[in-house]
Amino acid sequence: MKLDRPRAVVSPPDRAAWDALVLSAPGATVFHTSAWAELWVEEWRGARWVAHVVEDGQGYAGGISAIVRHRGIGRTVVSMPFGTYGGPLVREGHPDPGSVRRELLESFARAAGSRFTLRSEMTWYEGVEEEIPPPLAAAESFTHVLPLQPDFEALAAGFTPAARRLVRQAEESGLTIRAARGEEDVRAFYEIAVETVRRRGGKPKPFSLYQRIQRSLVPTGLARYHLVHHREKPVAGSLHLFHEGVAMNWLPVSLESSWSLRPNNFLIARTLETLCEAGYVEYNFGASPHDAAGLIRFKEGWGAAPRPLVIAGRRSSVHRRLRG
Repeated sequence: MKLDRPRAVVSPPDRAAWDALVLSAPGATVFHTSAWAELWVEEWRGARWVAHVVEDGQGYAGGISAIVRHRGIGRTVVSMPFGTYGGPLVREGHPDPGSVRRELLESFARAAGSRFTLRSEMTWYEGVEEEIPPPLAAAESFTHVLPLQPDFEALAAGFTPAARRLVRQAEESGLTIRAARGEEDVRAFYEIAVETVRRRGGKPKPFSLYQRIQRSLVPTGLARYHLVHHREKPVAGSLHLFHEGVAMNWLPVSLESSWSLRPNNFLIARTLETLCEAGYVEYNFGASPHDAAGLIRFKEGWGAAPRPLVIAGRRSSVHRRLRG
C-alpha cells in the first residue's frame, strides 16, 4: 500500500515531534533521542542534526536521525556516531510501516550516496539487511541483551556456574561501587577509560565528551557513571545510558592491574541487581567483535543472548584514497 504523505529532510527536526516519535516507535533507543543528537552537535564543531522524516497530521510518522559533520570540502553522515543506534523509526500502529521504512532508507541512502559525502554509516538495531538500498553496503553484526526480572536471585540462577563463582570472588575482594558524584569522579572514570581504550587498540574519546554527558544527560536520568573502588582507589567503572526500561552498557572500563579482583564481574552483578529492583526490563551489554570469543563468553555467562545489528554505509573513492 502506497500512502500519499509528505517527506522531508529537516535540520534540526522539531524536537517535540521527534521525541514523540521516539516514545511511540517500537525499537527506539536512547540513541534515537533528541538529547543524544544534541550532545554531538554541541561536541563536534560544524556538526548538524538532520532527520529524514515522513509527516502526517499527527506529527512525524517515521524518521531516521543522523549527525552530519562537514570536513573541508566533504561531509560525513552517521546514524549515529561511534556505532550507536540509528536507523528507521516508525510510529506504532502505522498502517504501512514497511513502506515508511523504505522511503526513509532511500532518503538516507541518497544523502549517503551524494558526491559531497565522504563517508556514511548507519547502525540499525534488529534491522533487516535485505531492506538496505544501494548504494549502501550492509553487513550483519550483533549485540548481547539480557531480559531482566524483578527478582534478582531468580535472574542470577541463570548465570553460568563460572559467572557466579567469579561474582563471589569479587565480593570477597573488598570492592565497593557508587555512582559518580561530580566532575572529579568523571575525570577518574576518564583516566581508566583512556587506559582501557588504548589497551583495546582504539583511540580515546576526548574528556569533553564525558564531561558533556555528565552535564547534560546525567541530570535528566538518561545516563549514569559508576566507579568501582578497591580501598580508596578507583579500579573500574561504567557509563550506562537509559531509555524506557532498557539499560545500555555503553562503556565498561577497568585497570588491567585490578583484574585479579574481578571488578568487571562485581560491577555487572551489582548493576543488574539495582536494575532489577528498579523495574528495568532489559540490559544491553553492547556489541562484540565477531572474533572476541572471550568477551562473548563473558556476556553469555550472564544469560545474555545475541540480537542482530545491521551496519550499512558507504565510503567515497576520495575517502578510500585518503584513509586506505
